[in-house]
Amino acid sequence: METKLEQFINAILETRKVWLLEAKEGFFAMLEDGDGEPYIPLWETETQAAKAAQGDWEGYTVTDMGFSELGHWLKELAKDDIDIAVSPEADGEITAIPSSKFRTWLQPYDDHSFKDDDDDDDFDYGEGWAEPWS
Repeated sequence: METKLEQFINAILETRKVWLLEAKEGFFAMLEDGDGEPYIPLWETETQAAKAAQGDWEGYTVTDMGFSELGHWLKELAKDDIDIAVSPEADGEITAIPSSKFRTWLQPYDDHSFKDDDDDDDFDYGEGWAEPWS
């Protein structure tokens, strides 16, 4: 019998995306464990995420995220010490994955299709901007 984590990984490998609950653009559902450690919940299917959109998360929008964008996001989550909760149960039970470990696992599957706005520096600095002051 597959563990919850194995089932989650096998499912997202097929679709190359995860499902989240979004409060408003760029702000996603979070939860904490008994020690106050923060987690971002991810689900393997849209249906699972939609079932979770109740209680504190009522009114949240179910949205998906591809592996490429998720890889960028996991880097930021790791910096902020926020980990991943795999398909959390209604009773609050979670299967946790450290963001940095999940990102490392995900890298071989990243198709690099996501372009972060911060990566695109198209501002015209004009001539001589990088030259030393005289």
